[in-house]
Amino acid sequence: MAAIALIGISCDDNDEIAVVNPNADYDAVLAVTESNPNPNVDVTVDANTASTIDAKVSFTSTTKDMARLYITQNVKGAGEKQFKPTESVDLKGDGAIDLTGKNSKNFDFQFALPVPSGVGTGTVVYKFWTTTGNGDFRDPNQRLAVGPGTITLKYGSATNPDAGTADVKSYTDVKLSAPTADGNSKTFVSMVDGKTYNVSQGIEYVSLWDIGYLYSTATADAATLRAPYNYPSIAIDIPTKASTTNAELNKTYFKRSTLSTAEFNEVNSSSELSFVSVEKVDANLVVTQLVANDIVEFIDQYGKKGLLKVLEVNGTNGSDGFIRVAIKVQP
Repeated sequence: MAAIALIGISCDDNDEIAVVNPNADYDAVLAVTESNPNPNVDVTVDANTASTIDAKVSFTSTTKDMARLYITQNVKGAGEKQFKPTESVDLKGDGAIDLTGKNSKNFDFQFALPVPSGVGTGTVVYKFWTTTGNGDFRDPNQRLAVGPGTITLKYGSATNPDAGTADVKSYTDVKLSAPTADGNSKTFVSMVDGKTYNVSQGIEYVSLWDIGYLYSTATADAATLRAPYNYPSIAIDIPTKASTTNAELNKTYFKRSTLSTAEFNEVNSSSELSFVSVEKVDANLVVTQLVANDIVEFIDQYGKKGLLKVLEVNGTNGSDGFIRVAIKVQP
């Protein structure tokens, strides 16, 4: 397997680009174009003998200027996750590759793609697509330029287990603070990784926000969880502070659950959340009057089902106000 030669070229104060080695013998060559936007390249691998494969990835667009390259990895069909390459590339705040310094109509990259061990039989799929601006790792259609194309690593019979057996994502203690006027409170959480975000972090992260918190003293709503979409501007004007539009904000739908704490604790696999059913109407973009030990069912923007348990509610809408929750969601 040929070694990858990488050359760092300074394009501006922020950018380095990984240059393709013309003499390399690649294990996979993926060419994504507007006329062939969804190609797939299969590579048979053995996790016992190869830790990486050498891949050349090319994109061509005739009608759109490509600004970012997004890459995900999906191991054994358990769900797509953001993939960050180890090569010398300039990553934007959301983890996408900044294409500044590249030809916006045509570019090549080379990557050493990991061959994860312990797969046995099944697939590992790397997905690549470009956008015209800020995109979303969970939604290739957001500002899509070209793609997505895929490189599929095939182990053994390449048969993945039932997706329902995949472990849920579990975030055991997420603290969401009541929103503050400066937008610096960590008010929103992402189902991608359970991280919390503040509005002042802006456009780079807004696509990741799935659930926000607020405490209403003007109504009987009290401790409230809301989707970023239609989040009340009197609390935080997200579109203005994050340089986006309300239409681009994520929708998450909620319903109070009859599950007990014991039943919540017993949920471990994706199939155990299949019972969750929430009508996707605007009235369900919010759940109010939350107190400790309440359990809430939800479905996020991307159709992932989950459960949320309230651990603690502290204060009201002041700078010391917050809610703590535990979350289980499908990968």
